[in-house]
Amino acid sequence: MDDLSGHLRTVKRITFFFLSLCFIGWALLPEYKPFFGGLVLGTAASLANAFHLSWKVQRVGALSAAGIQKRHNLGFLTRACIALLAVVIATKYFSFSLYGTVAGLFVAQLATLILGFKAKRDPAVRQSTDERGENN
Repeated sequence: MDDLSGHLRTVKRITFFFLSLCFIGWALLPEYKPFFGGLVLGTAASLANAFHLSWKVQRVGALSAAGIQKRHNLGFLTRACIALLAVVIATKYFSFSLYGTVAGLFVAQLATLILGFKAKRDPAVRQSTDERGENN
């Protein structure tokens, strides 16, 4: 589970970098303010979903390690409600772009996917096959 917190920290950094680019776009391109505003709101909701999912995975892992037999779920309904809340806030209260908000909802998940592919391909992260001396 220590690797999960490291990945979440990297996802957080990538997401904050993306948010800074969105704020720069908001400042430099005033005609696209509704789109960048929706993108910011969707990205914030995406990051909240990533933190919630990480917390749930750690909790389910701890309960399973303790041997507690309980029905485990990862809280899809809660994460869907966070996304729906972001869409409602973006369209009803701020008049942000719906397309920008929905696109922002995928930022943390795409960062996680890219990090997963990179970790799978990176030979330094993979376990060595000669760890126990088979290839010596």
